[in-house]
Amino acid sequence: MALTLTPLDPDRFDDWRSVTRRRLIALRQESGMLVGDDAVAHADAFLDQLLPDGAETQTSVILSIRDGGHELGTVWLASMTGMLMIIDLSFARDPSASQRDALFSALVAMARDHEADRLSVPLSVTDDRTRGFIEGRGFACASIQMLLEPLPVRDREPQILVEPMAAERFPSFAAASESAFAEELAASGRYSLEDARVESHRQMTQELPDGVATEGQELFTATVDGEEVGILWVGLRSRGGRPHAFILDIEVAESERRRGYGREMMLAAERVARDRGADSIGLHVFGANSGAIALYEGLGYRRVEERHLLHIAE
Repeated sequence: MALTLTPLDPDRFDDWRSVTRRRLIALRQESGMLVGDDAVAHADAFLDQLLPDGAETQTSVILSIRDGGHELGTVWLASMTGMLMIIDLSFARDPSASQRDALFSALVAMARDHEADRLSVPLSVTDDRTRGFIEGRGFACASIQMLLEPLPVRDREPQILVEPMAAERFPSFAAASESAFAEELAASGRYSLEDARVESHRQMTQELPDGVATEGQELFTATVDGEEVGILWVGLRSRGGRPHAFILDIEVAESERRRGYGREMMLAAERVARDRGADSIGLHVFGANSGAIALYEGLGYRRVEERHLLHIAE
């Protein structure tokens, strides 16, 4: 019999939710993206947000993946303009190559039925079954969450001066940062340019409601011989009950690139984190930014979660 995707029986929803909750917690803890109760709280908030009406939620569909009389697993889907998103793909056991092929064909067909030209898949670095499903099928890494833990000891004198950003510098920084982030969102394929601009503005407003005075946000300018060479934005968060830093933006002035200042600002972020009591730093990078990825990995950052995107041919 052919592989089929059928709506999950509503009577199974509570059991599915419980299993999926445990899976989400385990994936984030195993990857190191979240630890302890942070992973539990994140999974609960995630499920509550995306499934507010339980099995009756209209914005999600949960399908049973069946091959003959056997259930291979489940797939949780949601759609947005132009994109079919796989929120979670769970296999009860390793599927065969032919079963992966059949599932891929079924999901692509479903995307086309929804007039979507992109298929999005999240991937925890410890989720080998999902990785096996997407490999060799034309997916590209759209974005990466990375982590540096613990902070290394660097025997190196700073080559740049990093100081708190002046209030009068903030408006031009905010406009440039918001614009650049919107362009990267659009280039990643996750948003249209118009939607990317809306999302970028939403995030900027949410993260920095009080500009340079926003509590828990540290904005800096980097200078060499009195000339600005870049900006650094570090958010102060909590991870496993301990202080944690997150690099929200780092930018070297275009005229100052290829001089090692990007690396120097990353090292400055480590000093900021350590001064604030943190022993870990996280960041997000778009998959197309190969230069930045190489820099971060060279400094010891590791991937904890990725998002992959497939552009579906006509």
